[in-house]
Amino acid sequence: MKGIAAGAVLAIVGVILWLTTKEVQTPVVSLHKVGLVLAVVGAAEALFALFGAGKKARK
Repeated sequence: MKGIAAGAVLAIVGVILWLTTKEVQTPVVSLHKVGLVLAVVGAAEALFALFGAGKKARK
């Protein structure tokens, strides 16, 4: 359950960054791209945790 919550929080933060920082310029990396990466990683983490919980429930 903790993995699902962490993935959901990461995905939400990523989407917020992705939508709100399009015009922000930083010297190293674009916050817009970081937000997109966080959203994808968070969604993947939540899905893997959900599948893991499903496999545990079957055993």
